[in-house]
Amino acid sequence: PETTAAAADEGAGCTSDGVLTVGTILPVTGDLAFLGPPEIAGADLAVRDINEAGGVLGADVVLEQGDSGDTTTDTANLEVDRLLAAGADSIMGAASSAVSKTVIDKITGACTIQFSPANTSPDFTTYDDNGLYFRTAPSDILQGRVLANVVLDDGNETVSILYRQESYGIGIADALKGNLEENGATVDEFLAYAVDTESFDAEVDALISAGSDAIIVVGFAESASILTTMNERGIGPTSDTVAVYGVDGNLGIQSELADPTILEGFKGTVPSVDLATITDFTARLDENGADGQYAYGAETYDAIVIIALASAVAGSDDPSLIAAEINGVTRGPGEKCTTFADCIALIDAGTEIDYDGIGGPYDFADEGEPAAASFRIWTYDETGEDNTELDTYVFAS
Repeated sequence: PETTAAAADEGAGCTSDGVLTVGTILPVTGDLAFLGPPEIAGADLAVRDINEAGGVLGADVVLEQGDSGDTTTDTANLEVDRLLAAGADSIMGAASSAVSKTVIDKITGACTIQFSPANTSPDFTTYDDNGLYFRTAPSDILQGRVLANVVLDDGNETVSILYRQESYGIGIADALKGNLEENGATVDEFLAYAVDTESFDAEVDALISAGSDAIIVVGFAESASILTTMNERGIGPTSDTVAVYGVDGNLGIQSELADPTILEGFKGTVPSVDLATITDFTARLDENGADGQYAYGAETYDAIVIIALASAVAGSDDPSLIAAEINGVTRGPGEKCTTFADCIALIDAGTEIDYDGIGGPYDFADEGEPAAASFRIWTYDETGEDNTELDTYVFAS
């Protein structure tokens, strides 16, 4: 995409009313609804902390929360219309890369910033977004590298990959396949399924026939049905004959299962800060409805703080001017700061900043996304919960 500076030069003069307004299209409903609670809570907490520290441009930041639904509905499109009409300078979301693709042109074409805390499709790195699209989540090129390393380090030599056929699934599956094969593994089956698939008998038959050492499932809520069928056929996570892995889209599926204990041994990756170091923050998320789910809560919080800091540096709520400052506030050069209150004090004093947030440092590349990221390696225990006691972190770049 264009650099944000170039976009600002071309787009300066977008609407500005002196009040920073942030809308959200986060998953209240749809196949990623289990990711909604921490993201929605993160947005609320960010705006609360910003306003308690004095707001931006001499006024409180306004938050307008909305739903994204999924690709089977028109929810995101309708919500974007509502938020644009409400004067949103930035729209936070969607969580799903496929949903974001349905609205990115409308948002950025309206000279409004789109900022996702959870989009991971590699397609967004080079998307023609007028320099107005950003994300705090890393590209799946990085997650594919990390998960491939986990699978190989566990001693697996042959792997089958089952993935949903849309931008998220295709992006991470391609990255997995490439990294596995480059490091000597054989990919026996590379199977895509339509997002509206209801029965996975044929796919599981193919996985059984492949007889791989490991199976990787790249899905959303439908992974509950996939893993149930796999368990019934003797190749689920509790099996002694095959290792089963997943990705960030699979987290939270225990709520979709009648018997979550079938997840015991299910292992995978999620872009994540070290949760043990942010217990105060996760406690605040829980107080605001996260209910023990933390994926992308920190990334949502930080995205809104980054927007607010960039607005303060720009001295405007004009989205094109904010966009021109976003990359800089995440990577400097400038003095490191870790809270909005500390950062805004430095800005007010005329000091350049380098915001290292709860989920950071992010060090955005020119494309408006993290140049590197940390990942948590999660494992479901005998209760069917992600109760990983010792988190493993891999830094990829």
